[in-house]
Amino acid sequence: MNAALPAFGAAVRFQLGAFRRDPGTLLMLATAPFSAVILLSVTQHSGRPDLAPYALLAPAIMTAMGMAVMEAGETIFRDRAAGVLEALLTTPASLAVVLLGRISAITAVSLVGIAESWLVGALGFGVVVTVAHPLVFAATLLATAFGIAATGVLMASVFVMGRDVRSFQNSVTFPLYLLGGAMVPVTLLPAGLEALSRALFLSWATDLLRDSLAPAPVDAFGWRLAAVLGLGAATAAAGFGVMRALVRRVRHNGTVGFA
Repeated sequence: MNAALPAFGAAVRFQLGAFRRDPGTLLMLATAPFSAVILLSVTQHSGRPDLAPYALLAPAIMTAMGMAVMEAGETIFRDRAAGVLEALLTTPASLAVVLLGRISAITAVSLVGIAESWLVGALGFGVVVTVAHPLVFAATLLATAFGIAATGVLMASVFVMGRDVRSFQNSVTFPLYLLGGAMVPVTLLPAGLEALSRALFLSWATDLLRDSLAPAPVDAFGWRLAAVLGLGAATAAAGFGVMRALVRRVRHNGTVGFA
């Protein structure tokens, strides 16, 4: 624990510096407003202004999850290409802790997508979405950010074992959006997919975030928040466990640079 905290903090600082050196890593923040424009155009011109909160929340969640997954893969890809990954494995710091710090910084920055979407609604469409339950919204957003960072660590653990990570990145994000309820509430999915989605923290998180925007009381907030945190913690544990196993394997085989 004593070694983990400094490593985590150093990884956060490193990633924040990387944003300044390579602004291209923030590309998804540039696309989030356009996604909000598309979704809001659909809801407004279909006569369903009541769905505006869904249209604004979706691109924000997709941006946060997408940046975590994409940058998790890019971090492994760049570090391996530069020969940094091998050096990281020789340090006392846990690779999973380092990745958690970097992906946590990415996730924190990605939450700017929420402000972008809200501004698109207010300035472009005259739609102002108010948060009826700000404490519920804030607590759920923090829990969601934790789960997204944990998902990034789990994805990075898988990426350690392969060179062609980009194709996997591109194929995994949209199923996560769909099963996580970012696009549509999971209650509208077929029964089998809805049951599967409940194993993902994101489906509970998106439902809670939507409910926090509505004036009606939020039902079973404590239990639902616990589900988000519990499933996020399970994802983090899986990511750390897989990472430890893979690091032992590539160290034993000497294949970290050739996976």
